[in-house]
Amino acid sequence: MAKAKKVRDDVDESLIEATDIVSLLSEPGFAEIYDREITQIECREGFELPSVDLSESLPAVLCASSEEPKVDRCKIRLWSDFKPIEGDTLEKVIADIAKCESCDLCKTRNKTVPGAGSSYAKLMLIGEGPGADEDATGIPFVGKAGQHLDKILAAAGFKRDEVYICNVVKCRPPNNRDPKMEEMAVCSQFLQRQIHLIKPCLIACLGNIAVKYVIGPKAPGITRIHGQWFDSVFGIKTMPMYHPSYLLRDNSREKGSPNWEMWQDIKALKQKYDSI
Repeated sequence: MAKAKKVRDDVDESLIEATDIVSLLSEPGFAEIYDREITQIECREGFELPSVDLSESLPAVLCASSEEPKVDRCKIRLWSDFKPIEGDTLEKVIADIAKCESCDLCKTRNKTVPGAGSSYAKLMLIGEGPGADEDATGIPFVGKAGQHLDKILAAAGFKRDEVYICNVVKCRPPNNRDPKMEEMAVCSQFLQRQIHLIKPCLIACLGNIAVKYVIGPKAPGITRIHGQWFDSVFGIKTMPMYHPSYLLRDNSREKGSPNWEMWQDIKALKQKYDSI
């Protein structure tokens, strides 16, 4: 595998990982560095990577590689490399999330929001992160957006206690901003464990953040791919869907409106669900 080499004297050479995976995080943006099974290579400013013959194979999931409380570097870990924890349970995942202090979100949260629903769910819905109501209760999707989602699920024939709902990050980002890449990196271990333990047959990604995380960082925007089926990084059939908070911006139910499109998508999801 190609190794990054320093091309400027003012960069920290210690940031070059001594493995076959080169992984660097650069503020204000994230440098997407992949191993040989990923198709795109970018590198932090001040470094370069030689051309490499890459194949389209397994996508990847972010995980933290820094030992410091504040994650300043990320490594890409393949789902195929995931090693289950012996004796792991959802209760242990919840406990580990509750005591996690691996990123700055722990300083501003009130409660962690690990997830809720059936531990035997065939369907997992993944959003981006908790909002104010979720931060106060510790339960995902309980605010206005969550209530709207409940109505959509019920209308399609889903029972909320029969599915599993969670987010990419388990603590509320301040002011409901998008989660940062290093925050998603820290939380990746928890989502991996949840998926391994629940073993859903289908995943629904709610919004762009979840789509980029579960399907891949190069996935097109939600308006282009919602309602379509993709293979996720976890090897599970996944459908991108609008986040319910987006649907609240326009109450129109006319054909072609986001709420109308969401209804078509949820019906297709239910049809697939019932066929399993």
